Amino acid sequence: MSILQAILSALIFLPHSIFIVLVVLSKKVEFITVGRAADITTVFLMVSVPLALQALTGVQLGYALFSLLIIIAIYNTLRVWRSEKDIEIIKLMRKTWRIYFVILTVLYFLTLLVGMFYHSTSN
Repeated sequence: MSILQAILSALIFLPHSIFIVLVVLSKKVEFITVGRAADITTVFLMVSVPLALQALTGVQLGYALFSLLIIIAIYNTLRVWRSEKDIEIIKLMRKTWRIYFVILTVLYFLTLLVGMFYHSTSN
């Protein structure tokens, strides 16, 4: 069980390693695309970003982050609803999920940079 825990811990704290591995595999495996790699990585980012923020600040910010993601989904839905007559749910969900990937990636790297800066100045 400890090997599985180590692998899951590494995937949670290094979510972009999944993205890199899947992009490399996309060259060899036909059904894996960069978009699908981003979709899979987003799941791990949804776990790792709140954990990284909690490790940095000591405050649980998971609820605030998920509230932000819900607000983004609502905004995206309203924007599509106003511009298009018929909403394609799958297309809307895929677009929202990719927006989540970009936002969570930026938050993850900002958290890492702030954490490295904070750690280097506190010693």
